[in-house]
Amino acid sequence: MPWHWVNRWMLFGLLITCLLLVARVAERHAVQVDLSAGQINSLAPAAEKALDALSLPLGIKVFMPDFPVQRAQIEQLMAPYLAHDSAPTMTFVDPIRDPHLARAAGVARHGELHLQVGDRREILAQPNRAAIDLALSRLARRGERWIVSLKGHGEALIDRRPDGLAHFIGRVESLGYRALSLDPRQLEQLPENTAVLLIAGPTQAYGAHVQDLIARFIDSGGSALWLIDAIPVVLPSLGVDIQLLPGVVVDAAAAQYGLAAPDNAVVSEYPTLLANPPDGHAVLKRARGLRLDEAQSWQVTGRLSSSARSWNETGALSGNVARNPPLGEIGGPLDVGLALQRDGGKPGSRLFVIGSRLFLGNSGIGEGSNLQLATALVHWLSGNDQLSPARTAPDLEIRWSPTLGGILAIGLMAVLPALYLATGLWLRARRRSA
Repeated sequence: MPWHWVNRWMLFGLLITCLLLVARVAERHAVQVDLSAGQINSLAPAAEKALDALSLPLGIKVFMPDFPVQRAQIEQLMAPYLAHDSAPTMTFVDPIRDPHLARAAGVARHGELHLQVGDRREILAQPNRAAIDLALSRLARRGERWIVSLKGHGEALIDRRPDGLAHFIGRVESLGYRALSLDPRQLEQLPENTAVLLIAGPTQAYGAHVQDLIARFIDSGGSALWLIDAIPVVLPSLGVDIQLLPGVVVDAAAAQYGLAAPDNAVVSEYPTLLANPPDGHAVLKRARGLRLDEAQSWQVTGRLSSSARSWNETGALSGNVARNPPLGEIGGPLDVGLALQRDGGKPGSRLFVIGSRLFLGNSGIGEGSNLQLATALVHWLSGNDQLSPARTAPDLEIRWSPTLGGILAIGLMAVLPALYLATGLWLRARRRSA
């Protein structure tokens, strides 16, 4: 056989071998490109973070009869999750053929989605992308997830009154936390499964027993979110002393956000300890300025401050309100929130003090970005800050005036086609004359 034929057959053989190898590699390492406008075939950042944070494999069971169309819809919905590097598994269970499996799992209706990681399980009656992402975030929470709110000393309660905590608690419970109220005077120690201790603006000073209870919890690695009304934060055994500036913080910057009352401290910059800080401003109603007198073996890791146009007003909040330095009114920015972390102590010892009892109240949690800030604080205190949802880019809203809209419509529907037609006729005339 001539040598050139040998080279040709070798070329064909190598080409076929390369194609087979490429096909084999493609089977093992699939490449997917989402070209959809809404990225419907890609994981949301929050879901990807949650899957990355799972310590055990994710198992998915779909309790669906053998209905091809419905099962195909579920497979399409779950495809981005199943393609994750953690390799989740999904199985279909027919509750009609295997009713004992459905009864054992507590299935209430066809189409339920059961997500399980170790002994944690989430059940979705009507699965969709938002519900699945939220369930994955709950499954990925590290450690215990209880928020213990103290009561018995005038603290805000978990109810629907204006200063109540119902809206805030409802939000954090949807993220996988659980909340309960306890009277510290009846406890020897806080529950061991407490992730965050919430002290919502006591109006009565804590006695030695309660102070010792809180200090022992924080010293053992616990975290606390402390809202102040009129009682400063004093924990002698921890070396923490946070006093209050006289009066209430008045912020002239509140007017530019449409807030009529002057007693609103506006916070627009957030500490770097928050993995995903709010996009907008937060509003602290009737906030108190904080003064850190002592913090032995503690490090200030972040601050919330009012604007430079604020001060602590000691007089009446009516009429012409102006700063009066001789009365101890200090110009801003003023600290209205302090984040403290223990130096050399047990991991997790964190304390965030906010000078506003109404910050988490039902009447205040919807102001500005208060809910985003409160959620981010809970995530940081519980050590789950890496699971905070990513900041989303604001929608770009373009509003045309009627005149400009009409001009653009005429240009696109009449002028531009006329230009295309004129250009075509001109090119045709030139070619004929050439």
